Amino acid sequence: MMYRCSVFAVVLLALSSTQVTAQVYGSNSFEFQLGNLPFEDDRSYSTGYNQTNLYYDSGNISLYGRFEQFITPIEERNYFQLTQKSIQFQDDQFRVRAGNFYETLGRGLLLRSYDIPGSVFEESFERTRYAFFRELEGFAAEYTSDLVEVKALRAQPLFNPLPPNTMPDSLRRPDLVETLQANFYLNDRISAGGILMRNQTIGSDYTNFGALTTDITITDNVQFFGEYAFELEDAFGFESETDAFGLYLGSNFYSGSFGGSLEYKSYNNFRIGSGYNDPPSLIKEHTYPVLNRSTHVLDTGGEYGYQFEVYYNFDDCHALTFNISRAVNNAFLRFEYIEIFLEGLYQLNDQLSVKSFLDYADDELKGEMNRISAGLITDYLFDNGSGIIVDLQFQQFERDEFVQTSGQFEPNTSSNLYSSVSYSFSSDFVVAGVMELSTDPQLTDDPTTFSMVEDETRFWLGTNVLYRANSTNTIELFAGKRRGGPACTSGICYEILDFEGVELRLTTRF
Repeated sequence: MMYRCSVFAVVLLALSSTQVTAQVYGSNSFEFQLGNLPFEDDRSYSTGYNQTNLYYDSGNISLYGRFEQFITPIEERNYFQLTQKSIQFQDDQFRVRAGNFYETLGRGLLLRSYDIPGSVFEESFERTRYAFFRELEGFAAEYTSDLVEVKALRAQPLFNPLPPNTMPDSLRRPDLVETLQANFYLNDRISAGGILMRNQTIGSDYTNFGALTTDITITDNVQFFGEYAFELEDAFGFESETDAFGLYLGSNFYSGSFGGSLEYKSYNNFRIGSGYNDPPSLIKEHTYPVLNRSTHVLDTGGEYGYQFEVYYNFDDCHALTFNISRAVNNAFLRFEYIEIFLEGLYQLNDQLSVKSFLDYADDELKGEMNRISAGLITDYLFDNGSGIIVDLQFQQFERDEFVQTSGQFEPNTSSNLYSSVSYSFSSDFVVAGVMELSTDPQLTDDPTTFSMVEDETRFWLGTNVLYRANSTNTIELFAGKRRGGPACTSGICYEILDFEGVELRLTTRF
């Protein structure tokens, strides 16, 4: 591996020295932690994670490489690897890529790849940190004109729950995907296309899939789009429980300050391979911590539902947003999810704004019923350019919990509280304090004790400092206790572990 990394770096240096117009640039992120997970005996566990991204551009040619390194006192967890490398040729009509790259077919019903910048993933068993992304390794070619767009690829998607240091690439990439996609622009308002794809998972035969897509601009203010994907053997069999298909329909509309969207989904037996397809979930994605952690995760094995959202922007920078989402999961048993969300932004003057939200949800799959969430965020800008943000969020829900004294499941009301105060001395220097509380038995219980379930309120208190030294260097410092849990970005959800200690992150661009 060290040889591969060295060869890549030498190639970049050689190319940049021979091309006058060539550009070599990149970024580096280093993260150091001193501390541990809650309930661990070793409170001074130290780790270091570093990620370097290098880019080379010269004319129509581009090269890219990502290096990742993880260092701990436990030798078998350490690694230094070239985790991504690619070469690309692109002109006005053609693009050819080889190595590691990102591609999404249609709306993602058959294939979606992604990268979550700045993410560092860690699993509680392996305790190895690495970037959280899912890309393809192989070859892709693309042709684009005013009338048609054609794409072809042959590649292996990454199965990202497995760390780069524990498994060979053959197990981290168990699927082989071959696709051909064509999209035709019938006129300025209508496009239609089709996708053919076949997948082979290790130890199995090829499975063939197809998809039909369309985008229609009905008027300047109304757009319709949709995709139907299916296993070729099932074709248009919507009714059979064994048929594999995915249907996604949506529409966007607006008129002046008013607008919205309406979407519908129906997925059945549609997990492909190791799960590299990622259809639209049609669930409101929130930036508020108490709601982001509660995000419903799509199950492509069997789920249908809809999402409807409308907004209105007032003349004085005020805004209202309303969203309702419903999903029925019937992969094995029937579970229903429904969420109603209302958000308002009120700009009192040039210095003070107030944002609030109210959310109601029933989540049968998680066992969280009558879940009520509310928040109030005030943002005040002082005359000297500094500012303060006060953020208060509360959540309460009911869940049946097993009570040892009675030996039965009884209703339990749990609550979560999130509060933060951040003060920005300038746009480059911000200090924040975060406090969280929870009475949820799934969080208050100490997993190292088996004789009882602790029910004392769980408490987290931490401090964050952000300093942008200049346009290319940023320093972030955290100290205290940080609550983990699910984190969702762009429809991708992954688990963040709790942490107690000190964390330092240095980011630079060059």
